[in-house]
Parts: sequence; C-alpha cells; structure tokens
Amino acid sequence: MFLAHGTSPQQTENEIALIDAAVRAGVSHIVKVSAMGPASKLHPFDWHMKIEAHLATYDIGYTVLRASTFVDILTRDAISVASGTWGGSSKEGRVNLVDTRDVADVAFKALLDNHHVDAQRAFHLTGPAAVTMTEIAEELTGLLDRKVTYEHRTPEAQREHLIQIGWTEMTANMRLGLERIFRESVLSETTDTYKMFTGQEPRSVANWLADNIDAFQPGRYALDARGRA
Repeated sequence: MFLAHGTSPQQTENEIALIDAAVRAGVSHIVKVSAMGPASKLHPFDWHMKIEAHLATYDIGYTVLRASTFVDILTRDAISVASGTWGGSSKEGRVNLVDTRDVADVAFKALLDNHHVDAQRAFHLTGPAAVTMTEIAEELTGLLDRKVTYEHRTPEAQREHLIQIGWTEMTANMRLGLERIFRESVLSETTDTYKMFTGQEPRSVANWLADNIDAFQPGRYALDARGRA
C-alpha cells in the first residue's frame, strides 16, 4: 500500500487510521512518504514522527521514504516572485530540495520490489545538491531574463508579510518553521537514494524551475498593490 497525505492538522489521525485499516485487511507492505529532518516540535516533522512510531508497532514490512522538503514548495512563492516581493528568513542557509517526481519514481520502485516485502526500511531522499534562496533567485533571473532577488527578512517581518498577503496563521507558522530549518542548513545533506532505486541522477532545482518557469511570469497574475493575486 502507498501512503501519502497532504500536510494538514488531520494528517496524523488519518494516516494512523489508514495504517490500522491496512493491517486489518492483511496488507503485507506499506510504502510511506515521510519527512527528512530532526526530532522536532515543528510541523509537519512531529506529525511524521508520530506516524512512523505507530507504523513501527506492527510486525509488517514497510519502506519509509523520508523526503527532504519538496522543491514544489516554490510554487507558493510564484506570485511573490512575479510581483518582486519574494523573500523570507532563510538567510544563506542551504537546503537540498527534492522533486516530487523523484519521490514518485522511488515509491513506484519500492512498491514493485518483491525482494524486501518483509523488510522494515527507511531512506532519506534528496536532490543532487543543496542550494540557498539567493542561488534560486539567480537561477530565476536567468530563466526569466529579469532580475529576481530574495529579500532577507527577520522571522517576525516574514510572518507579518505572509499574513498580509493572505496566508493563514497555520500555513505562515509552518513556513516559518521550514525557514528556520533552511536557515540552519539542517536539510543540506545529499543522499544517493534516488540513484540506488532508479539508476538515474535526481532532478535538480534548476531542472524543476525550467519545467515550471511559466508559473513565475509576471503576466500570469493580476496583482494588487500588496502583490496579491
């Protein structure tokens, strides 16, 4: 069984319920998408810790894919990039973002692996290299043929900005938690998990940006004075 859940306050309850139901139904192996990171009170890391701990109480096979932060998170900043208001509190910390397509590729391989059905395994899944937000801005500058900058803000200023442009309290707090992780370079390691499973090199942040550059074009959005769509 493949287990993946969108980030939400119901994630822990829902995933645990699905695990319980799968065990009752006789499922022999579960492939779960989890989060790479430290033991933490920050969401969603603490949610995944609880789910993994529950999964470990069962004597069944499982493969836990502890993915680094998805590069797709940058789509949340597309409007800010387009309006020239992109920034945050990540400073020059490094993070090895992973493409969700790579996570899907590895999950597919793990689901079809008949040689480790009874094994209980966990893998860290990253992209090919860690980057800073400044480096991402430089990549966007080249792709968009216009200057893109990442404005360095304090966590307090970033929270105020996110709320101002329409983020909820929960999503703003979660973003600030991620930016703390980025700022401290907690997710900067590089693993070979993707190549081990697929025989290929993982997609880079530059690859993802090139494939999704239309989302960052200024003409895509009708923006108000605060940079909101």
